[in-house]
Amino acid sequence: MGKIITYFREARAELARVSWPSRDEIIQSTEAVLLFTLFSMTIFWIYDMAFGAVMQRILQ
Repeated sequence: MGKIITYFREARAELARVSWPSRDEIIQSTEAVLLFTLFSMTIFWIYDMAFGAVMQRILQ
């Protein structure tokens, strides 16, 4: 049981030394991820529509 307690104490001490991002950094990162996701989703949707149209012509 002593090893488990030691592990959690060391983990807590390590987390205290972590340099956590500021609120502004989190907001900027979130915006970047959302914009990239939206952009990627749009590109994949365009490719899907084009591929679907090509397949429709092939199968007719």
